[in-house]
Amino acid sequence: MQDSLLLKIGLPLAIAIIMCGIGLTLRGEDFRRIAREPRPVAVGLLGHYLLLPSLGFATAWLVARSGGPHALEFAVGFVLVAACPSGSSSNALTYLARGNVALAVTLTVISALVTFLSVPLLVELALRAFGGEARSIRLPFAQTVLHLAALVLAPVLIGMAVRRYAAAFALRIEPWVSRFALGLLLLLIVAICITQRTVLTQSLGELGPAALAMGAAAIGGGFALARASRLGLRDAITVGMEVGVQNSTLAIVIALTLLNSPAIAVPAAIYGLLMYVPAFVAAWLGRRAVARAAAA
Repeated sequence: MQDSLLLKIGLPLAIAIIMCGIGLTLRGEDFRRIAREPRPVAVGLLGHYLLLPSLGFATAWLVARSGGPHALEFAVGFVLVAACPSGSSSNALTYLARGNVALAVTLTVISALVTFLSVPLLVELALRAFGGEARSIRLPFAQTVLHLAALVLAPVLIGMAVRRYAAAFALRIEPWVSRFALGLLLLLIVAICITQRTVLTQSLGELGPAALAMGAAAIGGGFALARASRLGLRDAITVGMEVGVQNSTLAIVIALTLLNSPAIAVPAAIYGLLMYVPAFVAAWLGRRAVARAAAA
């Protein structure tokens, strides 16, 4: 995957705007709710930071054993995807699936904040676990923290500050900020698919099945974990979406800007496209299940 202005400037800008839009929807009360109802959040975080990394390393191990020219870098790329926070589109998909949107937003924000630890720790572990050219790649911890602070934390805090001190203005512009950010992100993804079509086409056959299986296992496993923890149907749907729908855009940015490895960015690009297949299936099944439960 070649470096370009779309990847170096466009994607980080889109992520920052999306994070600011999330901040516009948040209040201090949203975080106080965690103290009152901690179990759904705890189960969601358990799925995101125990189940998902386990799936990421399992997928990475299988990819590394394939023996392709970039197999080891691709393996690190799948772990990087698992280390990143939930994608902002998980909130929209949760809404479509009739899940708990408030819980989805809370998990998205917390996972974004925990990214400061999850990305450096899990990626460093992956770099140590897999040999070859991946061993020459180093993740600068301090630079990673500062990069993520500028990309994720600062925009969320700015959005929350606007909501706190200009609530009417925040509520008025939030839908437009969200639409603009999602539209920009979709345009960027389409443009990247066009400009990087050679690399994506070459790697889709090799990495597509692994990415699709990982996404389906993450969504299904998150749902199963939530139901085993005796969460309600809508909360379980939410946990499944939050575990499986990842911020692959952030993974691409980290791979290109901090790891300086286009090969590590390829799994994130493919996962970011294919994760919507099981996600939309889950949304369709979720709507039907919630409708049946309401009718009963």
